[in-house]
Amino acid sequence: MMKISKRELPSKVGAAFIVLILCATFIRLGFWQLDRAGEFQELQKPYIERPIINLSQVAIPGENLSDDSINQIVAFSGRYLEQYIAPNQEDKSGLKADWIVGLLEVDSGGAILVVRSISNSELPIGSVEITGRLFNRQFDDRAEKASSKLSRIDPALLVSSYEQKLFDGFVLAQSEKINGVEIDLKRPELDPAKPNVPGYYWQHISYVVIWWLMALVVLFLPFYQVSRKRQGYERSN
Repeated sequence: MMKISKRELPSKVGAAFIVLILCATFIRLGFWQLDRAGEFQELQKPYIERPIINLSQVAIPGENLSDDSINQIVAFSGRYLEQYIAPNQEDKSGLKADWIVGLLEVDSGGAILVVRSISNSELPIGSVEITGRLFNRQFDDRAEKASSKLSRIDPALLVSSYEQKLFDGFVLAQSEKINGVEIDLKRPELDPAKPNVPGYYWQHISYVVIWWLMALVVLFLPFYQVSRKRQGYERSN
């Protein structure tokens, strides 16, 4: 019978610890891929509209938008500070146009970009009540930045121009009202944003199987090596 010497004991314990770490890592990676497969399935379901809530309930000036806040229909009020043109924007039908984007100082604090229309319009004076869908900021430039133009709809482009904190993302206005009277504008339309989960459902499932098989292999190898050594020891005796 093979015996473990005191000299070999630390290396054996270290090897066992490494095996456990590798097994836990592979199992965790398997569960991660399983979660990705679940997220991919969720994306295939029809979007369910949520009730309108106040902007301050889902977003905080100066902080990144949470995943849950994106696509939320929000309501808020404030006064416009400035207006810009965002060139080469594309609506849900694929039509490209220059969008009119206003920077609005929200009554509850902070300022936010609001996509107002696809036609030239004067900036409203006074308090404006807005309802619209909240989107994440754009990351790709659509044009060159100029004093009155935005290369993309991203509040980060305006951080140095205003002292107050800006909300992340932007709102695609569905309605604007002054003293309860609707401002009639031709507004762009966008479908709710869809999170991007790369790959395919069964591709993620196959990775789950691979990672968990790797965990079994790592767990099995030490026993296999001990078995081989034991057979060699018995043959030598």
